[in-house]
Amino acid sequence: MDYGHTMDLRPELSIGERLKVARNFANLTQEQLAERAGVNVDTIRKLEQGTRQSARISTVNALAHALGVETSALLLGVASEEERDNPQLLALRRALIPADDFLPSVDHDEEDSAPDVARLRESVSDGWASYHAGDFTTLGHTVPGLLTEARVAVRENTNGAAAEANAVLVKAAQLGAHVLARGRMEDLALHGLDRARVAAARAGDPLLDAMLANSVSWIMMRTGRLDDAERVATRSADAIEPKFRSASRGHVAVYGGLLLSAAAAAGRHQRYDTARELLRVAHAAAQMVGDSTDRWTSVFGPTSVAMQAVQLETAAGEWGTALDLAARVPLTGKTPTSWKAWFLTDVAYAQSQTFRDADAVETLRMVRSIAPSWLRRSGLAKVVVQELLARPRPPRGVIGMARFLGVAH
Repeated sequence: MDYGHTMDLRPELSIGERLKVARNFANLTQEQLAERAGVNVDTIRKLEQGTRQSARISTVNALAHALGVETSALLLGVASEEERDNPQLLALRRALIPADDFLPSVDHDEEDSAPDVARLRESVSDGWASYHAGDFTTLGHTVPGLLTEARVAVRENTNGAAAEANAVLVKAAQLGAHVLARGRMEDLALHGLDRARVAAARAGDPLLDAMLANSVSWIMMRTGRLDDAERVATRSADAIEPKFRSASRGHVAVYGGLLLSAAAAAGRHQRYDTARELLRVAHAAAQMVGDSTDRWTSVFGPTSVAMQAVQLETAAGEWGTALDLAARVPLTGKTPTSWKAWFLTDVAYAQSQTFRDADAVETLRMVRSIAPSWLRRSGLAKVVVQELLARPRPPRGVIGMARFLGVAH
């Protein structure tokens, strides 16, 4: 096949064929790419020759970074949104709780050496970036491989890298649980988080257990267990309450994230005064650390606290207050896409409740422009559209939004 010098990464090509296209486009030899990516040249050669049909996600991630392309483009190809919007939740389910855990030791590793823990950590961090960007399709394909690699890393590292390997496994399992919960497999997600606590204990970092607790609280909220969600988040926050003058930014971010989860649960349970008090403490913590961009810990900072305050006032039916607060929230590049989408959908809901119908449609259009996959999964967005459709004179553009969301009209 003549690849030429066009970046044609079609899904029907094999991963090796896409790798060769991207390498030729970058004008690199196999040896140069291997050196730039820190990957064995034999792995590249076998992939391109078709004698190897797959590679570790961390390996693909390193190759993609070296070539200047998205990992998903190299791994899956570039397809239409309709073709890509199909996460492989069954594979993720198997990877989160693999049958091998209940069998005598086996090794299905596809490469000769143990996974590089530092590179694997970077790949898991990239996975969290994909999650916050709403790219659940890519995650459905990549997270099962990351979980498998992390388990191999834990098994193969018995020296000083063992704790870090367990930490990577915890964060990969936490990511998998979030993807499963988005796919409405909340019970399985909670079970996976419970199993991840063993690795968290072996990692020796109390913040990991707190991060898992934050995910547990969020999933419990999704299933209506509001009291449990608030209790898990509050007690976990108390257990790691930092000394602000000496604590790391990551420590404060995890603590603050737990406070936000507790406030969200209290607000949904109509315990508005409790929620506002939790946000007051969170605000003080956020002022000390600023907006966190660390993909490894928690989304936390003044912006996330301000967004949570808007959500609380929306839940309380204080529409005017919610919109006044929303007008002061800066949507900077530091704010993850998922948080922007969540926040703007709350704003659209408040706008619909105050009959600012055209503004509500425009806000939903903003969400669609930055996170179309996220918007399609938003129950609140569908509620907003249903309310706008029921108006005597539905606002312009709402029919198109209804079609996009699959809402009958």
